[in-house]
Amino acid sequence: MNKVYVIACCTVMVVSLALGIFAFVTRGGEDSNITIVRTPAQAEAEWPPAVFNPMSLIVELPETPNLAEGRPVHATSFTDVYVPANAVDGTVTSYWESHGFPADFTITLDGVHQVSTVAVSVNPSLLWEARSQAFEVLVSTDNVNFNTVVPHALHDFDPLTGNTVRLDFAPTAAQYVRVHFTANTATRTMGAQAAAIRVFGS
Repeated sequence: MNKVYVIACCTVMVVSLALGIFAFVTRGGEDSNITIVRTPAQAEAEWPPAVFNPMSLIVELPETPNLAEGRPVHATSFTDVYVPANAVDGTVTSYWESHGFPADFTITLDGVHQVSTVAVSVNPSLLWEARSQAFEVLVSTDNVNFNTVVPHALHDFDPLTGNTVRLDFAPTAAQYVRVHFTANTATRTMGAQAAAIRVFGS
């Protein structure tokens, strides 16, 4: 008897709750206080135009494959565990750091490509304060004769823009891409630093 009573009470409660939800959802008309907002048709998430989007500051990279990822690299020096391979491992949480200046970082691509963009990044975390590094970019097809495609200059790295410097130049045949560093304004290192050095074709 008790079991039947419990089942009956539960049934009444479920039905009452369902009726209440149905009445709440379907209630409408001129005296209704309910406003139904339709989800806008969109293929992907969009930032409201009236609200500043901090992602708009991030340096964009080409959509073509990163030719440097996982490729053999050679650096004139490195410090402690911050080995050259860290700059082409596909992440920005590990990094290469040279032992002083000048410092060369050379990537061997899987054949000759028409390259047109090189991007150098340090860790984008705000813990990596803004800094400037002086360097130039050179390319070669034989690892002997190198031509400068980006002249030597001081480049600014800012965590608010992703701590990335993008350098575009005219498409040039290259199998070897070298970044030659000469200075770093960061106060906690005496060498060049790169969490990622990416190479893109045209």
